[in-house]
Amino acid sequence: MRPPEPPAPQLLPPRLPGVEVVRVTRDTRLWSGVSTRYGVAVVEAGAFDFWYRGRAWTLSPGRLKLKEPGEVHRDLRVHAPVTCQSLSLDVPLVQRAARELGLVAPPPLRPVTDGQGRMERLGHALHTALRDPGADTLALQSLLTELLAQLLGGAIADEGPMRARRAALRARDVLHASVEQGASLEALATAAGLGRFHLLRTFRREFGLTPHAYLTHLRVARARELLACGVSAARAALDVGLYDQSQLHRHFVRIVGVSPGAYARAVRGTSTSPKRA
Repeated sequence: MRPPEPPAPQLLPPRLPGVEVVRVTRDTRLWSGVSTRYGVAVVEAGAFDFWYRGRAWTLSPGRLKLKEPGEVHRDLRVHAPVTCQSLSLDVPLVQRAARELGLVAPPPLRPVTDGQGRMERLGHALHTALRDPGADTLALQSLLTELLAQLLGGAIADEGPMRARRAALRARDVLHASVEQGASLEALATAAGLGRFHLLRTFRREFGLTPHAYLTHLRVARARELLACGVSAARAALDVGLYDQSQLHRHFVRIVGVSPGAYARAVRGTSTSPKRA
């Protein structure tokens, strides 16, 4: 009896311009092809050998597989059924990032990264966020920008402390004005008068958070106000620009330390626990 065919590759809904995401689950097929775009793949389960740039490589969970345009890839052996997600990046997107980082052109990329460093953490975080329908645009744009900075290297000139502070404050003002609708990384960078890469570094240096993390704190703070006024958690989540009640619950517990429901009962002086006689 022949084993069942693995599921067909899944093309995820587009979330970022110039980025395409494909996912395979428990795959045992051997793939080959010529890259026409840049690629970053993560393996969540299983392992496989592949031929690339004249030699064999092994990809297993925890490492990133990187591809460049014009290169040939050929799978050689599957050690265990592979669950893998791959994102491909338009060449102009990567070329623009290289220029912003002060490079003439994108440098050669390593075929497989070494292990559990910042690059791998960013790669896995971006892949996870791209599967999450609740991940907002600013989060995705920030993760992609930080990953590109790690992949490409380059140098970003330092601003003077006063100029950097003023730029970060301008971006912060945009976030305070955009709690419900959110703001793109491009909009923040334009307001700050900095490039995307420079903005992320400057903002984190000044406030200790990424712009998206800062916005999430603002949204939770606004949700606290709404909950205290009797607004339901489901309604509050939508009113502050979050995807749904479960996303509010997750952020609220992480930042405030209690669930939205428990917070609402406490500030309104109500409780679902039995009362003492």
